[in-house]
Amino acid sequence: MVTHARPLDIDDAPEVAAIDRAYARAYGLEPRTSEASLRFFARSGHAFVAEGEGGVLGFVLAQPVFDGERPTLLVWRLASPPPGDAAAVRALTRALTKSAYDAGIYDVRVDLPDGDASGAEVLEAEAYGSVPTTAFARHLGSRAAAVAAAREARGEEGGHG
Repeated sequence: MVTHARPLDIDDAPEVAAIDRAYARAYGLEPRTSEASLRFFARSGHAFVAEGEGGVLGFVLAQPVFDGERPTLLVWRLASPPPGDAAAVRALTRALTKSAYDAGIYDVRVDLPDGDASGAEVLEAEAYGSVPTTAFARHLGSRAAAVAAAREARGEEGGHG
């Protein structure tokens, strides 16, 4: 069976959440696949799962945003279980690119965690290029305490809340 991408369905939640937990653990991220977030992304028209012989092999979660000048498709998570299934990531990247183009969105931004070599390799092969930026984040209120507790549980150093 060839790996292919299809739109995310809420019934994919158990498989997608398991992949997300493994991916988040491997790259020091928080999972992004609560039931509410998956329902949101499933309605976006830009969320897909990759399927192959082994079932669900990866997923992508994206949403369009408009800054007053032009629309951009923001990719919040492009994941397959580490170390990464290149065929799954390729199928997801192609489905995502087509969905953006079909919607008249000509800028796509993928925030990929440092260390995801498989994802970076596929994106570069699909004509995506890295941009010279560094992302900064700050968590406020009770969210800061939750992030700090999660970092501590993973054995990471503090960081700013």
